[in-house]
Amino acid sequence: MKRNLYFFALLILIAMIGCDDVIKEYTTTISGKVTNDGTPVSGAYVILLEAGVSASTGISLSNGMITDPNGDYMMVEVSAGDYYVAAIDDDNNNVEFDSDTDKIGYYGDADPITELTIPRTLQVKKGDDIEDINITKLYSLP
Repeated sequence: MKRNLYFFALLILIAMIGCDDVIKEYTTTISGKVTNDGTPVSGAYVILLEAGVSASTGISLSNGMITDPNGDYMMVEVSAGDYYVAAIDDDNNNVEFDSDTDKIGYYGDADPITELTIPRTLQVKKGDDIEDINITKLYSLP
């Protein structure tokens, strides 16, 4: 009887390890840090926008991940696709992007002339674990 119990427990352990590998294969995560001129931004919303689409006034932030006190975030179960990653500091806490009050920043590369961030397309495939998607500058729009 004890032998059967050990065997059954071993089978369950093997199945759990196998399931964990399967889950990791199909679960996509994106993580990084949001800073503004080197200072971590706590409470910013990090959202995914379809590549080629910019944030517009009134866009809902409710599907975004919120940065922790260190500016870190992690998105899980991200669908495959091409995205821009944006961070929005929701100044008036209405969970909508307001271009006249909220600051926004993108994951991307700094333009050498204007020093503004040019959004970089992030290609996400099923099962990816994408790290260091950092946003380093938030801007007030004119």
